[in-house]
Amino acid sequence: MDLKYVQERYAYYSGKASDITRQFGFAGIAIIWIFRSETDKQWKVPRELLPAAILITIGLGLDFLQYIAGTLMWAVYRRLKERAGTPATAEFLAPNWINWPALTFFWLKIIFVASAYAVLIKFLADRFLTPS
Repeated sequence: MDLKYVQERYAYYSGKASDITRQFGFAGIAIIWIFRSETDKQWKVPRELLPAAILITIGLGLDFLQYIAGTLMWAVYRRLKERAGTPATAEFLAPNWINWPALTFFWLKIIFVASAYAVLIKFLADRFLTPS
């Protein structure tokens, strides 16, 4: 095993985690939408699901910010290397901190979407598992 293999595994699993978290976010919105009701010709979401909706929205916003932060950090770093006269084919190591902003958003989006699912699961359990 070499470092390249480890990096490929990391990229694969973090990419999958990101994709699945995003899909969970959209699925959560669909679950919330199923339980909407119409009152006075207006659609309303049950009050118990508003925290989940907010958490999912924040989670999806963090997903967007993850990629914006990664793009920005790497673009700035590339530009600094170009200005320093680094040849396009030169081998060098990037600093560890360059991925920290994107990683922060990555973990926060997972936490927010997982928290939303805790709310959704509680709502569904109360709705379907509690005797009437």
